[in-house]
Amino acid sequence: MRKANRAITDLDEIKALIDSCDTIRLGFVDGDEAYIVPLSFGFEAENGEFTFYVHGAKAGRRHTLAKKSGRVCVETDVCSGFVELEQGSQTADYKSFIGYGEISTVTGEEAVKALTLLCRHCGFDEMGCSEAVVNATGVEKIVVREFSAKQRFK
Repeated sequence: MRKANRAITDLDEIKALIDSCDTIRLGFVDGDEAYIVPLSFGFEAENGEFTFYVHGAKAGRRHTLAKKSGRVCVETDVCSGFVELEQGSQTADYKSFIGYGEISTVTGEEAVKALTLLCRHCGFDEMGCSEAVVNATGVEKIVVREFSAKQRFK
């Protein structure tokens, strides 16, 4: 990180940052190009690592790339606005999280847990999905052990 004074190292602060975000972006390498997809998510943090859960169709480019490489980059952020600095330039006030991890498909009870966490993160107390809907939904788990978080808030 170029500006070390902006690093967020406290895990509780990082959890709060992630919890304040609505969208996670997954980045994959597809041949010689990058592929990024924004998704809603749920997460949990334990023992210095973050586990994210996402869902979608059981087929498609994201699903194919996840199965192909098993590696993914994740990014989530919050921008609170833009400010003018004393010297007349402008900048954004933000917090961001970037991590690298392994992505895998989950099913059964682990998929129910994942979708429950996702629904809670999206503001719902319960997951209102039937077993048929859970079984028809592609659910992935992303375990992130390498990450950095930073902020620029006034």
